[in-house]
Amino acid sequence: MKGKRLLASGLAAVMAMGMLTGCGGGGDTGSAGTNTGSTDNTASSSGSQSSDSAQSTSSGEIVNLKWVTIGNGMPTNYDTWISSVNAYIGEKIGVNLEMEVIPWGDWDNRRNIIVSTNEPYDIIFGNGNNYVADINLGAYADITDLLEANMPGLLELMPDKYWDGVRVKDRIYGVPTYKDSSITNYAIWDKELVDEYSLDIKSLITLDSLTETFETLKADKNDYPVYVKNDGLYYIFDVYDQIGGGTQILGVRYDDKDARVCFTLEEQDIMDQLKIIHEWYQKGIINPDAATLTEGRIYNMWRVAQGWESAGVTSWGPQMGKDVVVTQIMDTILSNETVRGSLNMVSTNSKYPDKCLQLLDMVNCDTKLRDLFYYGEEGVNFEYTADGKVHKINNDWALAGYTQGSFFTVTIQDTDEFNQWDEVKALNEAAVSSAMLGFTFDTTSVSDQLANCREIWLRYRSEVMTGVQDPEVVVPQIKEELLKAGWQNVIDEAQRQVDEFMGK
Repeated sequence: MKGKRLLASGLAAVMAMGMLTGCGGGGDTGSAGTNTGSTDNTASSSGSQSSDSAQSTSSGEIVNLKWVTIGNGMPTNYDTWISSVNAYIGEKIGVNLEMEVIPWGDWDNRRNIIVSTNEPYDIIFGNGNNYVADINLGAYADITDLLEANMPGLLELMPDKYWDGVRVKDRIYGVPTYKDSSITNYAIWDKELVDEYSLDIKSLITLDSLTETFETLKADKNDYPVYVKNDGLYYIFDVYDQIGGGTQILGVRYDDKDARVCFTLEEQDIMDQLKIIHEWYQKGIINPDAATLTEGRIYNMWRVAQGWESAGVTSWGPQMGKDVVVTQIMDTILSNETVRGSLNMVSTNSKYPDKCLQLLDMVNCDTKLRDLFYYGEEGVNFEYTADGKVHKINNDWALAGYTQGSFFTVTIQDTDEFNQWDEVKALNEAAVSSAMLGFTFDTTSVSDQLANCREIWLRYRSEVMTGVQDPEVVVPQIKEELLKAGWQNVIDEAQRQVDEFMGK
């Protein structure tokens, strides 16, 4: 894969200079939490800074940076929290930080204004929905050649292939938030039903294996075993890399070494599953109003979600108010889409891109700073326990933890019986890389055709994915409309670029 060149050589160079130390550790503050990331925790957090940083800090220079992110708005205790943050990072890397935390409902409009009008900022949160478009606008700095000197901690913590996921034309413009950055799907079952019917859920992982069980549950419980909203059983497309096209119907199967760009609805594996979904709808296994629902319901006999096994205990079960059992139903897959779910970019207009990366390196790798961003202000939002865990004083913290940095250096809470992040990290490290990892479809020459084709699919999607429509009838209709809108040009251009990427 093309993406290995920079980081393999960069890591070697940094290690040769004796600069690279492990992520984690809380510095010399005396209140460090448990490191949940690297297995080698001997280095202090200050070891994750570059020699350039040390020089600038020792000279007394402090630079001002602004970071724009998403959450529940500005924290009520922002002034005292940012003061504690700045006291720490000012000493370590010579940075004074200002945060703008935009509320969820205002995010899209506010972010678009900031980017499109060149409003001053240094770091901004984003994801794959706008990453490439903003790069094409010239909004973000090319940080490829700055990583070695300024992000040694994250280079060590995060496997090289995750950097490949943010490459655009072999250059890097974003820093991934290393968390559940691969995708693993799990079937989640109501444990009471599993026990009552003695279900072997490990044998019930494909749609065709589930039909008989669902028929029984429907008859006995007078309820819908598959209760979905209008996006239906969308997870069936997760085995297809969307290659940056932004639509479920265009992709390359993750394990296809020939890298064939396809119309996914016509692929045998997808068509077979769509036929089963339609059969379930006809039999009343799926709720009849699914195609029009914008919200699901809390209780489900069975559903599929992305996550990790222990989420059944920590999240899925508590959310449903029931004990659940879960089983993995597919490979853990790493793709551009999975990595780009949470990114932080440096503005092309920032005067201090090196400092931006040093800050992000600290947020990812310094446990004390990571906890300050993840939990809030020590003594106000959280406190450390005698055994080095975190006790949350309240749930008032407004920043969204998934947007900031790695989960694997966050101190676990005193309510946690085990460290679920270890499980997530293991999944990441074992993930199967998509054949298209590192490739992004440049849609410039077919942008109008692709936009029209996306709209066509959106008109049909709900009724196809919830089983209302017979796929053997409706898919040919969809294809006919797509071809009139220029679909073949889109496929041909995507295949040409994929072939070039694969060296064909």
